[in-house]
Amino acid sequence: MVFTDKSNKFLHDIEAKVGQMPSAAIVDHVCQIVQDHDSWRENECLNMNPAESVLSPRARQLLATDMATRLSEGIPGDKSFPHYQQNRFIDEIEAIIIALARKQFGARYVEWRPVSTSMANATVFFSFLKPGDRVLTQGMDAGGNYSYQSAGTLGLTGAEISQIPSHGSTFEIDIDWVAKKVRELKPKMIVIGGSKVLYPYPVEKLREIADSVGAILLYDAAHLGLLISAGNFQKPLEEGAHIVTISTHKVMYGPVGGLILTNDRHLADRIIKLTFPALMQTRDQNKFAALAITLAELEEKGPELARNAVKNANSLAHALTKEGFDVIKRGDDFTQTHQIFLRLGEDAQSFEWKCQAANILIPDCALTGDIVHGRRSGARLATHEITRLGMTPSDMTEVASLIARVSRETKDFSAIATSVRKLVTTCRVHNLGTITSTSSILGK
Repeated sequence: MVFTDKSNKFLHDIEAKVGQMPSAAIVDHVCQIVQDHDSWRENECLNMNPAESVLSPRARQLLATDMATRLSEGIPGDKSFPHYQQNRFIDEIEAIIIALARKQFGARYVEWRPVSTSMANATVFFSFLKPGDRVLTQGMDAGGNYSYQSAGTLGLTGAEISQIPSHGSTFEIDIDWVAKKVRELKPKMIVIGGSKVLYPYPVEKLREIADSVGAILLYDAAHLGLLISAGNFQKPLEEGAHIVTISTHKVMYGPVGGLILTNDRHLADRIIKLTFPALMQTRDQNKFAALAITLAELEEKGPELARNAVKNANSLAHALTKEGFDVIKRGDDFTQTHQIFLRLGEDAQSFEWKCQAANILIPDCALTGDIVHGRRSGARLATHEITRLGMTPSDMTEVASLIARVSRETKDFSAIATSVRKLVTTCRVHNLGTITSTSSILGK
């Protein structure tokens, strides 16, 4: 059994609890849990977790529609099942997603169905790799993601995986090391991108290296979608990436899901044919609807949100430095994304716990050099959600002050939590509904 003792005890306690409850009481209890969760997250928490974001009111409403349980198989305009008129509504929504994604990311071809970026990556891996193929991936120690390590979906292909090591402390790629390793290994695929990113990747040079051995260059942009679509960061497809995978949540502010983008028809054909029926049969239509709304909203407000998120990240980094934190940076440049990283040493876990006690949601993380020692000595902060709530660089001094107060406190976090609640609720009331100026699109 893969469950831990701690997990088994929790499951046993809940099973005993619901075993004594009638079905109606369980329904009421679950509804109350959701209400409590939403109230806490929306009114009490300052969320700086890079892996999450908020939906607009109208996009959120669409998740609770009849589309949530309806199925649709195949490609829009020529579906495999169900037949005749049953797909006419979802087909148009899917076509809208594809049209907006093509425009915003400069992609000729879009696979819109993956349920996450990890599954988007898996689709790419299984489309082009066979057991024994060599793959060079950005290592976890260098800011990479689990999905293209041996324990992730790439490992399931049977490929031989070699990792690009860390280069300094800022999760960047040593292009000379990669060139040498590619000449040695002659990999079928090179994978870059991932969970920790502060600066653009050297895509053009990596494409030259990939072409020298006929490798596919995959750029995992799970945490960078909005920055790429808004044009503030880099344009990986234009710069030479064969394939780009995107998360539709995180910095994209949409429902959980993934996109696969390419300008190569041969690659697109392989990917789309594998997605259905091999990897996916049906998909949540309500999430497609919410994604279409999200992409339409970002068509108008995306560039502004992207710029502001990066400005807020740099302002927060400066403010945290003044508060005495050790913020990772390259020279005088803290970040060109919405992410920043703190060096905390042995205090990383206690720092995360104390932040949660004050309802400031900041996850600890492994920094360069940590993984080999089995430790997590840093914290990873992102500003996209607080930017969506309307916070500006002038608010970052207060945010940094709250975080500093947490780090100094040892017992009572209630006063800090009260300050967090006041800041969050004020911003939410005034700004959450203003991602687009068209009220008929957003709703109230």
